[in-house]
Amino acid sequence: MFEPSSPRRVCLVWPRLGPYHLARVRGAHERFARDGGEAVALDVATDDRLYEWEVEREPTPFRREVAFPGRVFEDLSPSQIQAGVTAALNRIDPDAVAVSSYSTPDARAVVAWCRRHRRTAVMLYDSRAVDAARSPLREAVKRTLVRQFDSCFASGAEHGAYAIDLGIPPEAVVTGMNVVNNAAFAAGAEAARQAPERWRDLPGLDEPSVPFFLASNRFIRRKNLPALVRAYAAYRARAETGGPLPWPLVLLGDGERRDELERLAGDGVVFAGFQQAAVLPAYYGLAGAFVHPALNDQWGLVVNEAAAAGLPLLISTGTGAAADLVEVGRNGYTFPPTDETALTEAMLRLAMLSDEERTAFGAHSRALVSRFTPETYGEGLHKAVRLGEPRSDRGLSLAARAVLWALRVGARDASSFHTVEA
Repeated sequence: MFEPSSPRRVCLVWPRLGPYHLARVRGAHERFARDGGEAVALDVATDDRLYEWEVEREPTPFRREVAFPGRVFEDLSPSQIQAGVTAALNRIDPDAVAVSSYSTPDARAVVAWCRRHRRTAVMLYDSRAVDAARSPLREAVKRTLVRQFDSCFASGAEHGAYAIDLGIPPEAVVTGMNVVNNAAFAAGAEAARQAPERWRDLPGLDEPSVPFFLASNRFIRRKNLPALVRAYAAYRARAETGGPLPWPLVLLGDGERRDELERLAGDGVVFAGFQQAAVLPAYYGLAGAFVHPALNDQWGLVVNEAAAAGLPLLISTGTGAAADLVEVGRNGYTFPPTDETALTEAMLRLAMLSDEERTAFGAHSRALVSRFTPETYGEGLHKAVRLGEPRSDRGLSLAARAVLWALRVGARDASSFHTVEA
């Protein structure tokens, strides 16, 4: 019987590391170090255009490499990315490599490198079957690629089930992949509650004693923010005709739909812009509740952040995290993303809770998200690597070679073959 060994070195690859990724690599590094190993982070590029995170330059307790220092991910061609990631893996020489999904050039480079060198390939996966329309041909291509991975570290049960459908053996799937730095959000939120006056200069926090609904998103179609603004207007109209004073709605983020949202917004809506990680906990700490109306969100890490900060949650059923982080009536409510009336009712119901009831909801949010931490991430990745190791001694299948060649020749940019709106 094959007995998996403890890998000496695991490499985690992303287009570029943001705050979430740094927390995860720390958790992984601590876990692998217990067995005498290490986790190494590989950024493909220094920056990207998809997210507005500040470039993280602080020293880390783990080794970190950048395949293309000073470059922007979207400016690189697929062939450049594949060559750069391959060269970096040759330098790092890991026993296992974990990479996000399978559809981007960096992921294709990882799986080809692992098969060539007989190393363990772990797919970090946060897609669900319901996230997009699925065509038989595209699914067949996906299965060919996914079967080249040895194991999968998935976000939740739905994500793991889809990975199994695409060809990962059920016994090689681990869940719990999507985590944030819970401790930082909890501590920052509590500090803001203890000294709210420190944050009066931030947009939306000029009256920190007033509870408000908080949403944090990129302003893109699938985040469903026009529906939130309309549902909020209905909530406000009903609250003004009887009941407690209506809470404001603070929108964090920015994007292509901002002008549309500003035209749609009425009284009580505050556009606070994109905020960096250093001040996000203050918004969570001073909010009365968090609302996430997405039509489709594969997971929704902002839900983790809000739960770690101890907030009641109003989360659409289109959000992957809802199944794991919301218990209806105990820490919040869910609603169909296309039912604006249901969202209005949920906002009214939550705003009418007493302070004690909202505190109890927030405490249960913390309890639920305590299963998703950097430490549990480290354990989950370690398990996924060990489960994948028995399958790692194999080369690329002929079908996979053909698919990788076709994608290398036909891909116009790094996002080619990616289905869900980023």
